[in-house]
Amino acid sequence: MEIVYRRLPDRERIFRQELLHDGPECKFSLLIHPEGEEPLNVGEVKLQPGGALLWYLFPERPYELAGVYDPDGRFLGWYTNLLRTPEISEGRWVLTDLYLDVWQPADGDARVLDRADLEAALEAGYISRQEARTVEAEAAAVLRAARAGRWPPTIVKRHPLDSVDSLRLRRDDPARYFANLVISRLIGFGMYLFGAISLTSLLFAAFTDAFTAPGTAQLIWKVLIGVEALLLFLFAIAGRLPATRRPRPEETLDERILFIGSLVTGLAVFVHTDSRLWRSALIAIYGILALFLAIFATSRFRYERRFPWVAAVGILVCMAALAVLLL
Repeated sequence: MEIVYRRLPDRERIFRQELLHDGPECKFSLLIHPEGEEPLNVGEVKLQPGGALLWYLFPERPYELAGVYDPDGRFLGWYTNLLRTPEISEGRWVLTDLYLDVWQPADGDARVLDRADLEAALEAGYISRQEARTVEAEAAAVLRAARAGRWPPTIVKRHPLDSVDSLRLRRDDPARYFANLVISRLIGFGMYLFGAISLTSLLFAAFTDAFTAPGTAQLIWKVLIGVEALLLFLFAIAGRLPATRRPRPEETLDERILFIGSLVTGLAVFVHTDSRLWRSALIAIYGILALFLAIFATSRFRYERRFPWVAAVGILVCMAALAVLLL
């Protein structure tokens, strides 16, 4: 997409950036500084070719932010560029710079830059005194928020440079992205719950008689496990646990893999239908496969408006296998 960057009175520069997320409240775009170009001045650093700027544009706000990264992907700082309300059209954004910037280095204090440029523009008549006061107030507000640890906004902090591959997956295949997001959060919930149950049970076994005799201790153990399960489920589904924030594109599933898995596993249903050990394991496996396929079916229908044949057939296979195992 095309970014038209204007600086009054008549400076204009055009950048080509990759649009990663086109949300109504915040839009993400990526600029990799091209090889062979001169270093780019950003805040108080000179960005070398191969370095990255991950931009966050807020359509109704008078600023844009960038996470600044060197060619090795090392974070250098946050750059807030004060500007007029962006002019946004499909494939083209026009940004008019209002001189002041706020720079937050990775290893230092936030500060306002280019006050002299604003004063010079005011004296030359490029900007009105009212607009100058407005941009000064906005810069001061950003600076206060940065010094208080409240800047940049949460949506920015949740999407650093290492989230770019996930953002591309979300842009290019939203059904697969959201299906894997839900599945990964359910898997994460199961892992965290297993750990919580193990630790809680170990403590109760060490200090109480919860597992040797029914009574108050056992009731407390059950209630505590229930509370842990509820809290972990809510945190996992909301993506608040470390392993549940976003799917990794290189590890994502699709319904074809799950369908093939259900067919391959189905061989064991007919070969080992009389084995209690296999029956218990396969019931769990087919229950999980059916759930995951249902998530894919819902996601495909929601985002692509098409009937998910592969997922639907996979669910039928799982249901048939469960019927054989349970009867």
